[in-house]
Amino acid sequence: MQQITNDLFDIANRLKQIDEQYNVFFDSVKERYEVHSLNLGYSSPNPNTLEFIVPYPILDERTLTRAMRTRKENEYEILAEIEEHNKLIEQSAYDAMSQELKRFEDMFSYAYQTGRDVTFAKRREWI
Repeated sequence: MQQITNDLFDIANRLKQIDEQYNVFFDSVKERYEVHSLNLGYSSPNPNTLEFIVPYPILDERTLTRAMRTRKENEYEILAEIEEHNKLIEQSAYDAMSQELKRFEDMFSYAYQTGRDVTFAKRREWI
């Protein structure tokens, strides 16, 4: 990994204003930028020092916004957002399952009332 100290928008230095321990590295194998915090007693980047992966192909203002957003002070807010997002996903899956169940209930109710065969082969004809 190569440490980035100078870049077009001076992001590496501006990150130091957010946290003095932030250092930007470019991982040439994975072709991505990573921000590491070397305040944990490590002198070089490793998985224990990774703060976040820059999800953009270049260093720009979005990197600074992400650095401010992912700070330790915001952890409870971020966790609450994750929980809320997971609840929405779970509710969406539950709603989809309920709709499918209702559809099968209607189909089998109709089949029972009309005396139709409800085997799997016949059911495929109705769908």
